[in-house]
Amino acid sequence: MTFFVKTSLLLGGAMLVLSGCSEEQPEAKAPRPIKSVVAEARPLGETVTQIGEVKPRHETQLSFRINGQLLLRAENGSAVKAGDILASIDKTPSRNNLLTAQADLATAQSGYDLAQMTADRNRDLFAKNIIPRAQMQEADANLQSARARVDAARAALANAQEMLGYTDIKAPRDGIVSAVGANEGQVVAAGQMVVTLISDRERDAVFDIPEKLMNARLQSPPVEVRLISDPAVTASGTVREVTPSADPVTRTFRVKVALDDKGNRMQFGAAVVGTITLSPKLLVQLPASALTSNKGDPAVLVYDPATRKLVYKPVTVERFNDNDLFVSKGLADGDIVATAGVSKLRDGVEVRLEGEGK
Repeated sequence: MTFFVKTSLLLGGAMLVLSGCSEEQPEAKAPRPIKSVVAEARPLGETVTQIGEVKPRHETQLSFRINGQLLLRAENGSAVKAGDILASIDKTPSRNNLLTAQADLATAQSGYDLAQMTADRNRDLFAKNIIPRAQMQEADANLQSARARVDAARAALANAQEMLGYTDIKAPRDGIVSAVGANEGQVVAAGQMVVTLISDRERDAVFDIPEKLMNARLQSPPVEVRLISDPAVTASGTVREVTPSADPVTRTFRVKVALDDKGNRMQFGAAVVGTITLSPKLLVQLPASALTSNKGDPAVLVYDPATRKLVYKPVTVERFNDNDLFVSKGLADGDIVATAGVSKLRDGVEVRLEGEGK
């Protein structure tokens, strides 16, 4: 009996303790703080960099139009002005041809003068009925032939004078001799490269770009160019020329960028980095950590201030870079997007913005 009473008392005490515990309510968890950014659509272009080379805008291989023995040639690296003589060949054959042409013209002119006198005299005699018409017509025909010979002799003289001018190569513009193809005393053929002249001030940065950039409709964007060996040396430029077809081996397109005056500090042949920004689009830039997925599709978690809960929003990602993603569709200006720990967050979870009071 005593045992039964003790047991009953113990059970009753335990029930009182349990009933007292059941009346206490557990504390609700405070909303989890999240990091976030406010979405804002801005015109953002894709930044692309390419390795290129500094080259002269004008690079002209100069040669003689006639054969001859080279007597004079400018040295490689010489700075020249427009009109300076860069090379000369022996002028003796051309001078002889000129003298011959001058003599032929003098002979033709004498024949013409005689034919003119004869034709005038025969017209007078025919008017007095002293000679027949046929003799007068013959004198007129001889005059026309003499005039044609004079014209031919004058053309030959002009050609001989021009050929004498071909014995010199003159600089078409200011520049620097960058290469030579023959030495003094050598007999050079017409069309053989003797000197190469490059422009010393106008410079291009030349790049070989992939087809992807061509498909992006390159529209002469501003280009920032800097030396690889010294990034402090920079210049800006504009796209001057784009080849219409790809290189058959590399499948790249050659683009020439005309540099401004700052480009004169860059040596020819120097390696450079060119940076361009393609045509901008209205995009929302977010940290890459903001991207998650919902049912296999790309999405972000957007904070609803009214309910203080997160909501999935599907988005269209235009492109990525190392740190950010660029959204073209799915977000409106002012949307508050969660940017950290999104893999542990879910739709409908109540949260608070970092920095807000609990």
